[in-house]
Amino acid sequence: MNAPASRFIFLVILATMVTSLFSFASCGDDDDDDTSSTSVDDDSDDDTGDDDTNADDDTVDDDTGDDDTGDEKALPWLRAVNGDAPAIVDELGRQVILRGANFNHLGDYFETHPTLPTVAPLTEDDWEDAAAQGMNVVRLVTTWSAWEPERDQYSEEYLQRVRDAVAQAAAHDMYVVIDMHQDAWSKFVFTPAEETCPEGTSHQRGWDGAPEWATYTDGEPTCTPGRREDSPAVKKAWENFYDNREGIQDELIELWGRIAAEFADEPTVAGYDLLNEPGNGPKFFGTMQQLADFYRGAIDAIRAAESAAGSQGHIVFFETSVTAAPPTFDFQEDNTVFAPHNYFESIISGPEGLLDIGFFLFDLLGSFYKTPVWVGEYNYFGDAETGDAWMTRYAALDDQFLQSGGTWWQWEQECGDPHNSQWPPSQEWLEQQQEKCGNARFQIRACSDRGYPRAAPGRLTFLSAVPCDGELIVEGTTGKAGTADLWMPAYSDEDPQVRGEGLGETVITSVKGGWRITVEVNGEYKIRVIPSPDELP
Repeated sequence: MNAPASRFIFLVILATMVTSLFSFASCGDDDDDDTSSTSVDDDSDDDTGDDDTNADDDTVDDDTGDDDTGDEKALPWLRAVNGDAPAIVDELGRQVILRGANFNHLGDYFETHPTLPTVAPLTEDDWEDAAAQGMNVVRLVTTWSAWEPERDQYSEEYLQRVRDAVAQAAAHDMYVVIDMHQDAWSKFVFTPAEETCPEGTSHQRGWDGAPEWATYTDGEPTCTPGRREDSPAVKKAWENFYDNREGIQDELIELWGRIAAEFADEPTVAGYDLLNEPGNGPKFFGTMQQLADFYRGAIDAIRAAESAAGSQGHIVFFETSVTAAPPTFDFQEDNTVFAPHNYFESIISGPEGLLDIGFFLFDLLGSFYKTPVWVGEYNYFGDAETGDAWMTRYAALDDQFLQSGGTWWQWEQECGDPHNSQWPPSQEWLEQQQEKCGNARFQIRACSDRGYPRAAPGRLTFLSAVPCDGELIVEGTTGKAGTADLWMPAYSDEDPQVRGEGLGETVITSVKGGWRITVEVNGEYKIRVIPSPDELP
């Protein structure tokens, strides 16, 4: 049996396991409705010495007191290394962890009522506050219906809004993943408020995604017997997309080529998330192949545009379907990242330990694809105490599995966001929501600002920052001297202390919300960042 065939069989078996897990764990609706609120030089034979240098002797305290989160030079270009030691790396030969949040401010969502804004404005405060949480990436929600409101007519105004967001990210030393977002296909698939749904079904609210001209439901009912994806009209729209009805899939692929051409030389753009939580076709295993076919087309369009522009090439992020159907192939290409969403023990309910299994399954899939694993969405929806406990466990597992980071869902959720909407709206609900408008910032959970290495030379071998308010430990190995770039929250008024092995000069800079720490490292190294002198052993 050849390697592609054996991998295919393995993936089918794994997909069956994942599907069974989702079926066991899920409790009905899986959306968060009405929630509260470069190659790396790792030549270990290159012994350059200096492995036992104590950083205490070379520490420079650059406590300037300003709020700068970085200098004004361009961010290092990122790419994904695939294979047996996959990682996101920068052009300086450092492994990069991207941690941040989803910004949905540019999303084009269904409007429940004219008085309820669906998104908040994207302001300087958002970027400053995200940077003060130590975030170095934003997954920027964009929508096909806003990019291409009419077929073959692309919105220059929307493109400029995306450009502006990328420029704002760069000014705050943050990367951007441009996400083609959708939920339940489109804001144009919904049940009219005056329609009466049959017994056992309910009104389908509109969501976001495809433009009206690319929405073919063939008259199927919009009322849903369960989740938003269970609406017959939504299912038919996805079937027509995978069948490339009237060339609509080709149009989305072409759009990705245009976006790639526009940002071909922009280092702030970490890459492109091809499609958020794609829906299923008529059959689960058929979806695995059809989704793979779409991804192939989009990747080809992106690479062709980048090649024409002489670009280094951006990372392509790809997901499973909304019900965990993974694309059925080895991409046979570098510079790709597996980007699942992790809602185990959250939207996907189940006993404690399910979250651990989820991390293991995604890590296993990443091993199959030979790509880094970067989680596009995660969060817990519920009471603060339980949420903080979940986040603390999530943080520990995230560090333990040495994933490439992820983005928390979501930064802001306005009063008219479909995730928080009633459809049709009652007068009582409408009045309650109107009082909430303008107070969109989502509650920040525990550990969201914990210390981590933004970039570390060579390869990371160990990472720990749990219970999230203690010391940060970073271990790695590199065959070439380089500089680690760390984030540490300001847990106290005292300057943090840096100890370890294989370290050279250390510079500690005070920034809004915490500290940026650069440490020269070589060979096998261990960096300990202790929040204050009082905690020294």
